[in-house]
Amino acid sequence: MKKISAVLLVMVLVGSVAFAGFTGSATAGFGYNLDTQDYGFIGSGTSVTVDLNFLSAAGEAKTSGDIYVDIAASLDFTFSNGDAGDLAVTELTDTTELIAALDFDHAKVVGDGWYVGILGALDAPNFATSTIDSEDQADGPNALGYALDDATNYADVQPSTTVATGASGIELGYAGYTVSFALSGNTGTQAHDVFGTIATPEFTLGDGLTAKLGAAASIINGNSAASGSISIAYASDTASGSVAADLIYDGGLLADVAANVTYDAYSLDMYFATEETYDGTGSGVANYLSAKVSGTVSGFDLSVTGQDLVNTQDLSASVSYGLSDELTLAVSGGYTINGGDWNVGTDVTYTTADFTATAGGSYDKAKEVALNASIESTTVIPGATLSLAWADANDLTKVGADADEELGSITASVEIAF
Repeated sequence: MKKISAVLLVMVLVGSVAFAGFTGSATAGFGYNLDTQDYGFIGSGTSVTVDLNFLSAAGEAKTSGDIYVDIAASLDFTFSNGDAGDLAVTELTDTTELIAALDFDHAKVVGDGWYVGILGALDAPNFATSTIDSEDQADGPNALGYALDDATNYADVQPSTTVATGASGIELGYAGYTVSFALSGNTGTQAHDVFGTIATPEFTLGDGLTAKLGAAASIINGNSAASGSISIAYASDTASGSVAADLIYDGGLLADVAANVTYDAYSLDMYFATEETYDGTGSGVANYLSAKVSGTVSGFDLSVTGQDLVNTQDLSASVSYGLSDELTLAVSGGYTINGGDWNVGTDVTYTTADFTATAGGSYDKAKEVALNASIESTTVIPGATLSLAWADANDLTKVGADADEELGSITASVEIAF
């Protein structure tokens, strides 16, 4: 009897852990494709998101004395299938992972105003990053907040991808300055890997004006590389601004500069890079320049964006306005100077306590008309989302043609989730 009770207790505990990180939904609908004339029920689409945190533990030790040791680490042991989708437990893939994540926060010998960290050398400082150009990643955070990868990568020429080391090292800190150093080699083969970084604290240059500096250098078997970074920022009651730059030398110069100015309800962002990269694996577009101006004028939210202004000169603009508490109108457009492609579009959203209705359309240089509309409610049946949508009407100008008609499809659906 005791054995049975123990088994039941374990099952209860495991069940409580599992459902603490287990969300899912089932969706069914009925639709009609206006192009193929296919109609019928859409199969019961089920989706599940699993994040089971079997163990979270933190360890820390700190001695006493004028010179003491301070070490801290955390361990998370989790199972995750990434974003919502099917659950395949027979094979661990990029989106279905059993993760044991060990993170050492620090391991230091600490004195009066100084410390020595023994976890390794720091990455080369990196201050300039674009806030305009980004790539969305597939594996973003799920409903529970876990993430396998960053949800967004920003345009960034990163010194650490060029000025890097494979050697082990140490970190030194004194009066706000941080220095790190790594070294390895072989006296027989003359192989060597030397690497170092330095970062300053934030200096006050004047009233509201601050600056910080950073640098890194490496020599690996005679091949040298170096980087320097600077960031200057200003802030007052009505305005703020910053300029940051990274300069890299590795047989040639690479650099990027990011600037931001905000005044009242207006802001200006600019970014320039001699080579556009995303996390060090970019397209290599030379002389990449982007800029964005945004603000609010008499209730209108306005933005004008230009990307790759030296090469493709891709321009876009959007305006949204709340016509009332329930009704919002948005208008957008784009034009590529190098190529002449253009598009315009509009979206209308009507929101009440019981439902949200949207409708939108676009028209482009190819004379293609695209339309969409939907209405959705979560209050008609508590716990269920009811929707009626017209989608995939991508080119209504082809209606009546022999092929490739693009009337889209109309779908009514219900989603039940837990």
